[in-house]
Amino acid sequence: MDFFPLSACGFAFVLPGVGMVRSKKRRIDLRFWIPGLLVLIMGSCVSPVPREDRGEREPLFFRETRLRGPLEDDAPRESLLASVEKSLAYLEKRGEGGGDADGGGKVSPRQVYRTLRLFREILAAAPDKAEWDRMVRKKFGVYELAGPRSSPSVLLTGYFEPVLEGSLTAGGPYQYPLYARPGDLLERKGRVDFGATEEGRQMVRREGGRAVPYYSRREIDSEGVLGGRGLEMVWLRDPWERFVLHVQGSGRVRLPDGSAIRVGYAASNGRPYRAIGRHLVDRGLLGEKELSLERVRQFLQENPGRAEEIFNFNERYIFFRALADSEGPVGALGVPLTPGRSIATDLSLFPPGALGYLVSRQPELDGSGRLAGWKPLRRFVVNQDAGGAIVGPGRVDLFFGSGGRAGMAAGVMKEEGKLYILLAG
Repeated sequence: MDFFPLSACGFAFVLPGVGMVRSKKRRIDLRFWIPGLLVLIMGSCVSPVPREDRGEREPLFFRETRLRGPLEDDAPRESLLASVEKSLAYLEKRGEGGGDADGGGKVSPRQVYRTLRLFREILAAAPDKAEWDRMVRKKFGVYELAGPRSSPSVLLTGYFEPVLEGSLTAGGPYQYPLYARPGDLLERKGRVDFGATEEGRQMVRREGGRAVPYYSRREIDSEGVLGGRGLEMVWLRDPWERFVLHVQGSGRVRLPDGSAIRVGYAASNGRPYRAIGRHLVDRGLLGEKELSLERVRQFLQENPGRAEEIFNFNERYIFFRALADSEGPVGALGVPLTPGRSIATDLSLFPPGALGYLVSRQPELDGSGRLAGWKPLRRFVVNQDAGGAIVGPGRVDLFFGSGGRAGMAAGVMKEEGKLYILLAG
């Protein structure tokens, strides 16, 4: 039985009065994180939630607590049921359906599975608000993650899936290809004799009978070493949008005939990631105080002759695969994300697939998509994704959906909140 990986990233996790949960390394895919995108391009991160040095291994506790205020849910019930079903499917695919949690008080995937099954039964009964509140409080224990030096509060941010313009053939404005994974991109485990690594694996190619680092961004985009091999999946019209898609890892591309395709992360070249925003500041091309995502885009637009050089500073390169457009964007658990319900957390700390309750505030947009104000956010969510910038107990990312309006809402979401995890009693 595999237990949830709750002690990676320099943290350890225990439930009060029960055993410590074993750790297991888990792959984390790239997704669409607005704050994560800022961190990755700018090379800095500011969080209002204090966090200790990751090397100190602060013990973190899921402590039982009480939910204050009414147990409201401000999003459609249909979307909640859909997200719960997807987590159940994920756990069933892992072979965790049915049975009880192992002894010793450890939180197993089966405990999360039983929680979701019971919650689905309550959803199906469709009780009124008062009965709903009573049943959930009676049937589930409510937990929050905290430690001696960590606040139980979280920084809640938003992410979304952008829609880009592209074509299946090159020509006219469509000059910037997305590549499928090349056949000569190989993974080598157990040896680290140069820097092209990805999650402990070296990403290599064979040359003269020996393994060498895979091609860099400069070699692929500027020198065209992959050209003519039939790897081009789709051609985009904007090099900045292609670079951002490489950072985010997946997206939707609208074609000239009005149809669309969805692409997702397949592999990387294993080269180191370097933030181009920080590079611009270090070279004196942008001031520290003016550094922002929009300012980086504007600089590259105003200096097109420098754009290729700036992009190539980041050696890391992403290869893509086609995703079923009907499924929606897929999260780190391999299940389609549900707008307003799916969240991304540090999966080494928060149980994958788990049911949560999120309390914060959310943006209200006017008819043109501009921020008009803020309103309370109180809703059930499901832990179905992860992200490179979503690290530690104090970070949660809420998926807003696809397109421009979702992007506007996600882009302004940077609020303090609380995330509670529900477990069947």
